[in-house]
Amino acid sequence: MDDRTASLLRVLGVQAALVSAAIHLIEGLPSLFVYLPILSVRDPRPYLFVPSALLLVALATVIVRGSHNRRLYSLSAGVLLTYSAGYAWWHLTDHGGLLPRHDVSDPIGEIAAHLASDPIALVSFAAQALGAAAFLSLFVADPGPPANAADDAGEPTTAVAGDE
Repeated sequence: MDDRTASLLRVLGVQAALVSAAIHLIEGLPSLFVYLPILSVRDPRPYLFVPSALLLVALATVIVRGSHNRRLYSLSAGVLLTYSAGYAWWHLTDHGGLLPRHDVSDPIGEIAAHLASDPIALVSFAAQALGAAAFLSLFVADPGPPANAADDAGEPTTAVAGDE
């Protein structure tokens, strides 16, 4: 993968991650402000949405500031894919149960119906898919920082295991 493609994938991945993080913060913060003072865990989503969205913002910031680390890409993709899996689990198990209380003969159709009825969830789901695809592509084939970038900064050019 050339540097131009990697840069484009970084931009797409970061933008998609920030869209997803913003939606999860908008959905999670109001409920967290209600549930946290009374220590209620009636709905676990705010306790998961807010920290994970802040983690995505932090990861996007580090990537934008020039870190080309495969661990950051994999963690970003992991958070985005966890959001998607969590959405499917939430809606297939009657909003948070361990097992479905109703017969789901077509799980993909069930998720598609939920997404079709909620445009914000659809945007978030699409952003999660785009971001995860971009970050996983970078994880597999990112060329890393240019060879002369460390020389220009006056730093030694030593490779760290896992950053190749």
